Amino acid sequence: MPLNVIVQIKDEDKVMQGLRSVINLYNDLKDAVIEVVFHQSAIKALLKDSNFREIIEDLMSKGIIIVGCENSIKAQKIKEDSLISGIRIVTSGVGEIVRKQSEGWIYLVV
Repeated sequence: MPLNVIVQIKDEDKVMQGLRSVINLYNDLKDAVIEVVFHQSAIKALLKDSNFREIIEDLMSKGIIIVGCENSIKAQKIKEDSLISGIRIVTSGVGEIVRKQSEGWIYLVV
């Protein structure tokens, strides 16, 4: 049975570190279901003009679920159409994490 892992990335200055951890996780556990939740200041990494766009699109092409927090999008005054295509939006990033944990997902903070 594959592992289910939910990863939190919340700090804009730690996005690259977080993405490296996700890549390492994927490379080690290819059959794991991985969801990465971006919220707080890290939500900016999901913008189409972000320096992280290519990496994020590559992760999505591998089946990794990329999620953006609607509350953070609103707080940062970001328009949803300026986000990378394929991003899943949830009302609350922390709510998504709590729901997944209640379902038995492994929680990783990077």
